[in-house]
Amino acid sequence: MFLSSMHDSSAFSFGIGSSISARRAAIEAELRHLANFSGHDISVDVEGGCVILSGVVSSQLDLYRAMNVATDIAGADRVIFQVSFSQMAFA
Repeated sequence: MFLSSMHDSSAFSFGIGSSISARRAAIEAELRHLANFSGHDISVDVEGGCVILSGVVSSQLDLYRAMNVATDIAGADRVIFQVSFSQMAFA
């Protein structure tokens, strides 16, 4: 992941004690730095203790990439994933 490669010390982590807003920022940063990623308009919001991703991507691979980034950072139980796949949106 981008953030992991930029910060090689253990002082920078999104562990159990990190806030949900910090996790939101980390997800946004990771999505911005994914190579060849079609979902640059994905919005990342916070509601309660959950991170909500919404938007459209043009490939199933990008759908899975966005989902992996969000669940790796926030945890699968804290992600509401409302991203859809549509090749037509990018034609």
